[in-house]
Parts: sequence; C-alpha cells; structure tokens
Amino acid sequence: MKNNLIQELYKLIHQKMTLYGAICLLLLMNYVAITNSNTKSIISQGFGSGQWITIIVITISSNFLAMEYRDNTIITLMYKNRNKWQIYFSKFVVLILYTLFLVILGFVFTLIIKVLIIGNRYSWDQQTLLIELLLNMLGTVIYSFFIISLELLLISFVKVNAAVIGIGLAIGFFGASISNVLLSVFSNLNRIIAWNPLNMINIMNQLSHPNYSQFTKLTNNQFVIGNIIYTTLFLAIGYFIFKKRRV
Repeated sequence: MKNNLIQELYKLIHQKMTLYGAICLLLLMNYVAITNSNTKSIISQGFGSGQWITIIVITISSNFLAMEYRDNTIITLMYKNRNKWQIYFSKFVVLILYTLFLVILGFVFTLIIKVLIIGNRYSWDQQTLLIELLLNMLGTVIYSFFIISLELLLISFVKVNAAVIGIGLAIGFFGASISNVLLSVFSNLNRIIAWNPLNMINIMNQLSHPNYSQFTKLTNNQFVIGNIIYTTLFLAIGYFIFKKRRV
C-alpha cells in the first residue's frame, strides 16, 4: 500500500494540472477580492476558495484515473500490483492529500489577499471571522471526500472524462439549489429528502453558519455522517466497477 501511495503521489506531483490548479486558485480568489465589495462574508468564505477548490478537484480527480486508460498505463499498473483495491484507494487518498494542499494554500492566500487588498478594514481581533474561515475550510475538506469518491466512481463507469467533469460541475453549481427545491416540494418528507446526496454540498457553508439548518434540514453532525456514508458507498461501488472493467 505504501508503494502505491508513493507512486500515485509521484504521478500527481508531476502532472502539469496539479500546478495549474494551484495557480488557478490564486487567480480566482484574487478575482473575487477585486470584483466584490469584500464584506466579512466574502472573507470568511476565503474569497470563494471552497467553491474554486471543489471545481479544481473535480477536474483533476476524473483526469487522474482517466489518464491511466487513455495512456494505457493501467495495464502496467495492474501487472505490477494485482491488488486492485490498493490501486483504487491509493488514488483516492492522494487526491484527498491534494485537496488538503489546496485548502492550506487557500487559507494562506486569504490572509495575504486580506492584507494586500483589504488592509485593516476588517479585523481578526474578535476571532469570529477567523473561526468562520477555518470552519468553511473544514467543510471543503469534508465535502472533498464525497466529491472525489463520486468522481472516481463516475469515471470508472462512464469512461468519458468530459462527461464526468460536467456531471461533477453540475452537482457543484446546481446541487444545493436542486436539493432546496426537493425539500420545498416534498416538505412532508423533509426528514428523508434532506439526506439526498445533492444536499451534502451545503456542509461547506453550514459549519460556520448553523442557521443554514433551517433550509438544509440537517444538523452539522448529520452532515458529517451523511458525507461519510456517501463516501463509503461511492468508494465501494466505484471499486466494484473498477475491478470489473476491462483493461
């Protein structure tokens, strides 16, 4: 398992998209800082870093497995390691590590942008702003488990990288809105509908704003449990498809 992790980490580090992802994150955060009024809410959201990190991770996750089939390196990978679970799970772990790297970058970029662009307009002294920022970053990390496991499942099943990225982005942009519509239409079944997978993205906002629960119908703890359940389910299904897929 250790060798698989080292091998997958080496692959990720040497992909140009890995560097491009970090650069895009900085540029997009700067764009938000420059084009918005820079309220406390924008700062606590890390200048949209959670949203941008999710988009970057969706793009890189699907390509990370798709490139093995595209370049026919999956055959060599299978030959060297007959344990397909270690191959599949190693990719998941490495992508989570990359997400953590982006989250740390997002946090550092937020501090720098606040100093250079916003200055002392808003202070960290009351700690509320800093805590909200950290909670939003934590929500991004937790949701990344969900979205990465889903992307690996989809690329194993659909096999078309562009389609998988499109599905992931659709969930990222419209998932919360669709979930809110479902909760509104089936209000008498809120306790059940609230556990739908599209609702899980709301964890990125609700951890720092518990009052969101009146719209999402789930507590923070329930969101964490829901993301863990879906991650486990997606990993299991994705691995089953990956194991049965012809190389």
